Amino acid sequence: MNRQGIRFKITAVASAAVAAVLVLGGFALVLHQRSALTASLDQALIQRSDDIVSLIEDLSFLPDEFAGSNREGFAQLVGIDGEVLVSTPNLDGAPALPIVTTPGQSDTLQTVRGLAVDDDVFRVLSRPVAGIGTLHAGTSYDIISESATVLISGLALTIPALVLTLGVLVWGLVGRTLRPVEDIRSEVAEIESTDLQRRVLRPGTGDEIDRLAATMNEMLERLEISIGRQRQFVADASHELRNPLTRMRSELEVDLVNFPDPQVGAVLQGVLGEVVGLQHMVEDLLHLAKADASQGKGVFEGLDLDDLVIREARRIRSHERVDVDLSRVSGAHVVGDAEQLTRAIRNILDNAERYAKGRISLSLGESDGMAVLTIADDGPGIPREQTDRVFERFGRLDEARGASTGGAGLGLAITRDIIERHRGSIGLITNASPGATFELRIPLADQPGHTG
Repeated sequence: MNRQGIRFKITAVASAAVAAVLVLGGFALVLHQRSALTASLDQALIQRSDDIVSLIEDLSFLPDEFAGSNREGFAQLVGIDGEVLVSTPNLDGAPALPIVTTPGQSDTLQTVRGLAVDDDVFRVLSRPVAGIGTLHAGTSYDIISESATVLISGLALTIPALVLTLGVLVWGLVGRTLRPVEDIRSEVAEIESTDLQRRVLRPGTGDEIDRLAATMNEMLERLEISIGRQRQFVADASHELRNPLTRMRSELEVDLVNFPDPQVGAVLQGVLGEVVGLQHMVEDLLHLAKADASQGKGVFEGLDLDDLVIREARRIRSHERVDVDLSRVSGAHVVGDAEQLTRAIRNILDNAERYAKGRISLSLGESDGMAVLTIADDGPGIPREQTDRVFERFGRLDEARGASTGGAGLGLAITRDIIERHRGSIGLITNASPGATFELRIPLADQPGHTG
């Protein structure tokens, strides 16, 4: 997961967790408020009932002030026979309230709706009065419902605002925390095999990120040492093999002249071919070792690419194995290293000559600020699914263009390395047939970005 993904995930989890806590806390707060207000209302009803009972000695009169100064309350004394003995003015002429009480219980507190007083919800206390009947004293419960509604409305606005604020803070904090990690990732991503001496910057905070940077630097150091040893081995081995191979080739060529016996000559010719192949492989390995160590940048200068193409094409013609068509080669001026570009063109032409049945066609022109060189052969071609593999080091195919007729599999890898050093590209045109068609693109001399 990328940095933004981790950032979003942490922010989402933190916001969801806080939202859940706030919602549960708000729910508990609403219950607590309702419970506290109900308890306060019940206490007021108990006190009111105590006052009313103390004045019941005169059954012909019940002061309405005991029903509540806001006149939202009521009181009704019902006799043992179920007849209303006395009530507050807001229940004059009303029958006994249909309130069910629990026998044997002194006070019964309950919330009741649909009484004759009005449509409000009431909190009612029912108290038995010895020898007389039952006293019902009630008051409106709407104030508690309204208080809960106000609190819920406030929480409905406050909780989202708090969660949003927290989300913004967490997003910023996580982004700030992960920024050093992203810097380390970006720095490591920019490190190529040619600049392994680079190191990531340590924040110096002593925390996990600082230790991560230190670990990355230690890994880069080990990698630099390992790859350096590998490159040095390849370079040393290639360099040491050049002289004995040169001597072997010279001796074989001399022997071919001095031994006219056809059988011996055939054997010597075969051995000479293998030695020449080994020489080419050693040269390729040495080139790759130097390129990996940034020793193969070369000297870039203006040159006519068509001169290099024609010279290498004539070399192929001199072998008299295939026809070479240069009719579509025109001028193209580029900036580059003549030796390296010659090697790149030679590698492709040698590859084309190796597999061609009898013809190689070249074209060179300019398009969109690029010099475009195509080299096509009429050989067996390259399967579409293996077009990338041919440019890999030691990349070999299993089809007709395979190991039995090919080289060590380094030529096209070297060519790609050279073309990329010239800020160009190389690829296969897969819809061309028959055979294989390679296309090289190199910026023209008047385009930016030529230096190696």
